[in-house]
Amino acid sequence: MSTHPSPRERLEIRSVIQRLTVKFATAHSAGHIQDVVDESYRTFDDARIRDFVPLLTERRARRELAKANS
Repeated sequence: MSTHPSPRERLEIRSVIQRLTVKFATAHSAGHIQDVVDESYRTFDDARIRDFVPLLTERRARRELAKANS
């Protein structure tokens, strides 16, 4: 049951990408960071309640980027 993200959700995901790009700019390219966020975001495609998807996406992506950085 994949849903179409709301404009608010799309904006929040763009903000996630921006924050993580600033945080991990020295360790990862912007393209790689976007790929990690996109992959993390897709894991929540079937989530029925969308309120926390951007937050959960950011946490998952941040963990992946930090793990690859260590």
